[in-house]
Amino acid sequence: MNHRTRLDWLFLWNVLYKMDPHLLTTEKISLKAPLKSIPGAGWAMGCGSYIFLERSFDCDKETMAAFVKYYKDTGNTYQLLLFPEGTDRGVRAAAQSDEYAKRKCLPRYGYVLHPRTTGFNYLLNVMRNENYIAYIYDVTVAYEDVIIDSEMSLLKGVFPKNIHFNVKKYNISEIPTDSEKSANWLKEIWRGKEEVLKKFYESKPHKRRLDPSGAAYIFPVKTEGIGYYVAFVFWMLMTAVWLHSLYAYFFLRLYVIFVSLFYIYVLKRYNGIEFLVMRWFAYRNK
Repeated sequence: MNHRTRLDWLFLWNVLYKMDPHLLTTEKISLKAPLKSIPGAGWAMGCGSYIFLERSFDCDKETMAAFVKYYKDTGNTYQLLLFPEGTDRGVRAAAQSDEYAKRKCLPRYGYVLHPRTTGFNYLLNVMRNENYIAYIYDVTVAYEDVIIDSEMSLLKGVFPKNIHFNVKKYNISEIPTDSEKSANWLKEIWRGKEEVLKKFYESKPHKRRLDPSGAAYIFPVKTEGIGYYVAFVFWMLMTAVWLHSLYAYFFLRLYVIFVSLFYIYVLKRYNGIEFLVMRWFAYRNK
């Protein structure tokens, strides 16, 4: 999936929910390693066994191999969300991508970053060797009006009115097994994304559409109705209750401190709760 903003994954969750809510329980995401240190959110993602990457192949290859093996050994079928660009298309990342393109005599992209093929090839080969991949879904995301790049925008109520997704499915047999050829396959995918997104963003906002790879998909799950308003009110009330309880009850504050210290210790000792869980799983299944 192309990585236009750091909130792309959040909007993709909405798509998965509208397709089948169960998909949210079987999706894993690859993220930048510093995110695991975020109190609360980072710890929760670690509990979900997300893959945190240092963006250094020498450091990350063992991590990717360990997680793919763990996913397979659990007996569950997971979907892995991968951003081959390595980061979102911010100003700094775009400048670095342009510099890379200049050094390698590659075209300069205005809507995507040049993908990192080494990590993609390695992960693809690991999943093939573990017989843990059947399809690759090429996802292109585009924002019709507002492109938000921070959580603060969400808190201010700034949302894009329409978000466009195009998905193309590839059988794993269609992907070359040769590393150089599979790298070129990925580069060609990204070249196509650049062309599609260029056409999209150069159109007037109300006329922006992605050229579909196939038939339009009708979401089977409707996210309208009184039930969703009730759920929203319920979680707002629960949040208020928790905040009040945290202020009012000493033992609850003590519990939060204990849990926070536990996760900090696990992060320092085991590099995250996800690695501790994998150790426990391996020990239990000896």
